[in-house]
Formats: sequence, structure tokens, C-alpha cells
Amino acid sequence: MKMAVVGAGIVGLATGAGFADLGHTVHCVDIDTGKIAQLSRGIIPYHEPGLEALVMRNTSAGRLSFGHDPANLLQEAELVFLTVGTPSGDTGEMSLAALWAVIGRLEAWSASDTRRIIVIKSTVPVGTAERAEARLRSRLPDHCLVDVVSIPEFMREGSAVRDFFEPSRIVIGTSSEETAERLTQLHQRLPGPIMTTDRRSAELAKLAANACLAVKISFANEIAALAEQTGADYPSVAHSLGLDPRIGPHFLAAGLGFGGSCLPKDARALVRMADEAGAPQTLVEAAVRANAMLPLRMVRKLEAALSDPSRRKVALLGLAFKPGTDDMREAPSLRLIAELNRRHPGITLTAYDPEANHVARKMLPSSITICDSAEEALRGADAAIIVTEWREFRQIKTDDFKNWMNRPIIMDGRNALDAAALNAQGIVCIGVGRLPVIPKELLRKAGELVPKV
Repeated sequence: MKMAVVGAGIVGLATGAGFADLGHTVHCVDIDTGKIAQLSRGIIPYHEPGLEALVMRNTSAGRLSFGHDPANLLQEAELVFLTVGTPSGDTGEMSLAALWAVIGRLEAWSASDTRRIIVIKSTVPVGTAERAEARLRSRLPDHCLVDVVSIPEFMREGSAVRDFFEPSRIVIGTSSEETAERLTQLHQRLPGPIMTTDRRSAELAKLAANACLAVKISFANEIAALAEQTGADYPSVAHSLGLDPRIGPHFLAAGLGFGGSCLPKDARALVRMADEAGAPQTLVEAAVRANAMLPLRMVRKLEAALSDPSRRKVALLGLAFKPGTDDMREAPSLRLIAELNRRHPGITLTAYDPEANHVARKMLPSSITICDSAEEALRGADAAIIVTEWREFRQIKTDDFKNWMNRPIIMDGRNALDAAALNAQGIVCIGVGRLPVIPKELLRKAGELVPKV
């Protein structure tokens, strides 16, 4: 089948290259001419495991090509995937400007006997697919038959390629039985279960999934805070919860909260849409508020362990919103940095991330030193905060922390390290949801920053 993908982000590239790998001919389009030029030269502008090899394999085979003009896509492609961005602001209102711009540029086609299918994979408010179809049908000639359907994406950054080839589920939302059958056949080579439903239910299913994850993560962090105050050990509590088949073990880790391009945006969008629909989502709204408080909680824990942070040097290990990606959109690191600078204007911050440094240099103020290694970031630091649980940080040796840092105080914001082992070897390591087993004398000396001897 000849198909097109509009939007060359991670989702669009993984979708286009994935279907090309299954033998289809795919043309990928993006209005960012610089990005298209990079892709045409074999340069993948994202850190996404497996994506470069997948794209290169299919461009070399002639099944995947790139361009920047969506106008004539329907002349050749029977099926067009829309994977454009739908960002939202603090109010939760989702911007569909890019989506409507693409819909407005799709032109009529000459063949009169072929129905075109437009698939919206972008996360959108409920009712968007119906509105898009109405817009297209109002301006296209009668012979141009078109169906707009919703097939929301459930890809995770850091595993987008695997999620394409091993989907947890494929949800097809359409009002046409014929289109449902064609799209079911298209996806049958993929192993995930396929369900068909109406378009509005498919659109809400995506928003509901991310909102549910947001609630679960915020719940975990709230219980972790309670564990700290009551002397309980949250990892043990989480393990117990995960053994309950009604709850399951996933998304129960406590830390600095959720970020990225999906969960925060989609949770806010659901709250906004629900308010307008007269069905307020108070639980999701509370989860969003709870998530926003986590950086302040971490800063307060740092203040309790480190005297006068305004005169100290603090290293941040990790900047991306999670391991396996260089994405810093709505990353906890951004909120943490803002909180540190607000409460302690004189603080010296260094930072290092194995993949996101190039993004950080564009996003962060020049007062923050972006380092090329963990050692450089930690050298002379009075404290460190593990912000992103990269494997590399677990491999830092105890003696390295002692030798590189002025005084080794580590706030483990992801419970990535063996706090008990580090504490036993003279390092102050404070995790999330658990009380540190640290000799009072060691904690006092670390907090006072007694010079090394």
C-alpha cells in the first residue's frame, strides 16, 4: 500500500519507517525543511533506540522517502497518517493549529474510484476526527470519498520502535465498517490485540490512558512522602502493592514525578475538556497539582541536609525527563532548577546528561554549567541530585563520589542507587520514600561541610 505520514517527530518516523519495514511505500512529510534535509542525508535528529537503523534500512531499500509539502499527498497515497504536534499550555487547551493547517492543504485527487483514509494518530480532544472529516468533505469534490479515523498512538519515548512492532493494543476508531476492515487487515501483521470502536471513544481512550498513569504516579509519590514522615520504607510498600493483581507493579516507583511531551499535556487537556463538558476530573486535576509540588519537596530535603545552599555548588545528574531519550519537554529537571534558583539565588549549579546536553544548552540559562561527564559535574560539588536514573550513574563508584565531591551528599531523586551501601561507606545518600540509615555524626559533618583532611 502507498501511504504518507505527516509529521516527522519520533511517532511519525517510527510509524512511517515501521510500515515501510512491513513492505509498504511511505512518504514522510514535515514542514520543517531543516529536519527533512537532515533525514534525507541520513541524520536522525532524535535519540531514540533503534530508530536510526530502521529509517536507514528502509530509505536504502527505496520504501521510505521524505518531503515537506503535504498538498499532493492524496494523489498517490491511499492512507495518510497525521502525527503532528498538539501542544497545550498551562490551562490545558490543546492547540490543533498544525492539524488544521494540514487538513487545509490536502488537495483533491483525480481518481474517482478510490476512497482515501486519513488517520489521526496525534492526541486530540474528543470529536476532532469528526470535525476534520466534515471540513474535508465540505471543500472536496463529491467524487473524492474520504474517511477520517482515529488510531491513537501508545508509543513511549525510548522504546518507540519496539512499541510499533510490539504494540500493547491497537485501537481503531471509525464510523465505517469497510474502513475498519481495511485498517484491521493493515495491522494484522503486528502482534497486539486490535479493537474497533467509534472515533470519540478512541480519542478519549488515549487521554484516559495517560491521565490514569499520571494519577498512579502521583499516588506513588504521595504515599512515598507519607512513608518518609512515618518511618516506613516506600520501596517495600510499593513491592507489596505491585503483588496485588488488581494494581500491578508498573508506575509505582517514587521520584521527581512525570514529565515529557505526553503525560503532563494530556492530563491537563483532559481536565480542561472535562470541565467544558460538565464532568470535572477532580482526581486527575489533583494528580497534576501533586506532580508540580515534587521539585519543591526535593529542594526542602536538600536544605535539611546541606547548610546554606545559596553558597554551595550542587550537581544535577540527568536532565532528560526519563532515560533512553534526550527529550527535556516538561522534564522534572526544569522545575527543579527553577525552584533551586528561586529559593537560593546564589547557588552554583552544574549538570550532566548522557544524551540531553545539546538540548540543555539551548533550554537552560547560561548560569548553569553543562558538563561533558558526571565527573566534571561532581568535581567540587557540595551535593548532588540524581534527577534521571541513567544506568551510567549507578556505575559511579563510592570512592569516585568521595574523591570528586567536596562532601558527598547525594539526594537520590529516583532511588537509583544503593543508599544503604553508600551510607555504610561514609556517603550521605537520601532516597525517596525512605529514611536514610546515616550516623548522625556523618550527617552533621556533611551538612556543615567540614573540610577534608
